[in-house]
Amino acid sequence: MRVLKKVEGELDKKFEARERALKANREIVPTCARAIRLVQLRKFGQAREEAERIKRRIKEIEKMLKQYPDLRDSVLGSAYQEYAELVVYLGMVEKGRIVDPGVPAKYFLLGLGDAIGELKRYALELAAAGEHEKARSLYESLEDLYAEYAGLAYPNSIVPGLKHKQDVARKVLNDLKETLLKARIYNP
Repeated sequence: MRVLKKVEGELDKKFEARERALKANREIVPTCARAIRLVQLRKFGQAREEAERIKRRIKEIEKMLKQYPDLRDSVLGSAYQEYAELVVYLGMVEKGRIVDPGVPAKYFLLGLGDAIGELKRYALELAAAGEHEKARSLYESLEDLYAEYAGLAYPNSIVPGLKHKQDVARKVLNDLKETLLKARIYNP
């Protein structure tokens, strides 16, 4: 009986840490969405500030879970992925390059796939604003990025959903190319 009480006490502590971390984590995904919107509005300073706040929050949650590393992915997985999407998107729009978000590799790859969709929208906004050369340049950068991204082949047990993200990214880039070609034809 004494052993069961000890095990119960250990698991109760783990459960409490998980609940605290989940509560702290709930704000990250919607904050990432707001920061992505700030990038779309070209409010880069505010987007960077939000990204820094999110990064600090992720670090706080990682500390909460330090004693229970097996909980990290289940608690922080979606936050890592959304944060990676934000950082990649912001880096590409603001600096023309990918910035390392400092998250586990599988979440970086999944967030990168999502960022390609955001970058398509950004290229379309550039084209709509008559900035055809910038839109074309971004498209070409995305094609180069995709060539590397599509070359990564890991099973679902290593990077769940990677193949699907790669397939969606290919479709996104095909759609972008078609739209940009039409824009050149109709708006030379």
